[in-house]
Amino acid sequence: MKANSLFIRTLSGLVLVLVMVGMTLAWYDPATGIPGWTFYLLWSVVGILSLAEFWRLLAQHRDAVGLQRTFWVWALLGTLYIAQAFLLIQTIDPMMVVTLMTVVWLSDTGAYLVGSAIGQHKMAPVISPKKTWEGFAGGLLFAVATALVWYALDWSKQFDGAILTWGAEAYDSHVVYSLKWAGLGVIIGLAATAGDLIESKFKRIIGVKDSGRIIPGHGGMLDRFDALLLAVPVAWGYVRLTGLLG
Repeated sequence: MKANSLFIRTLSGLVLVLVMVGMTLAWYDPATGIPGWTFYLLWSVVGILSLAEFWRLLAQHRDAVGLQRTFWVWALLGTLYIAQAFLLIQTIDPMMVVTLMTVVWLSDTGAYLVGSAIGQHKMAPVISPKKTWEGFAGGLLFAVATALVWYALDWSKQFDGAILTWGAEAYDSHVVYSLKWAGLGVIIGLAATAGDLIESKFKRIIGVKDSGRIIPGHGGMLDRFDALLLAVPVAWGYVRLTGLLG
C-alpha cells in the first residue's frame, strides 16, 4: 500500500472511530443506561446509508449470474439482514455498543496482523483469498482479550455495584463472569468473521471490489460494517441468554 493511501486510510479510520464512539456515548447516562439523541441519529443514518448502498448495488448489478432471476429474494433478504442489525443495536446499552464495536475492530486487526505475519493456510480462497486460518485464530484471540480487558476496566465495576445492591447470591462469581465475557469475545469473533465472508461472497457474485466509496481508503458502508451485521444479533442474544448485564 502506497504511503499516501495508507495515510488517507489511517486518517479516515481514526475520524470514523472518533465519530462512532463520540456520537454513541454523547449525553449517555451511565446510571440509567439511557442513550443521548446522537446515539439514535448515528445508528439510524448508518443503517439508512447501508441499505441505500445495498439497493444501489443490486440495481446496478442485477444482471450478475443468477441474480436477475431472484432479484426480489436478494432484495428482501438483504434488506432484512441489514435492517435487523441497526434496529437491534438501538436497544443495547451504548457502552455495550462501544464494547461490541471495539471487539469487532480489534478482532479484524488481530486477524490482519497474525495473517500477514504467519498466515499460510487459506480459509476461504474462493470468497476471500487473503483470509487464513492463522489470521482467523489471531482474530479470535484478539477478540477474547479485548472483551476481557473491557470487563476488567469497566464492566467489572458495574458487576461489583450490582452485587452490593442485590447481593452476591443473585450473581455468578467473578471467575464465572469472566468466562462469560471470554465467551462473548469468542462469539463476536466468530460472527464478525462470518459477517465479513457473507459480504465478500455478495461482492464476488455481483463482481465489485468495494461496496462504495463513501469512506476514503475503506470503501463503502457495507465494507466497514459487514462484521457488525451478524455480530450485533449474535451478541444481543448471547447477552440475554447468559444474563451478562444482570
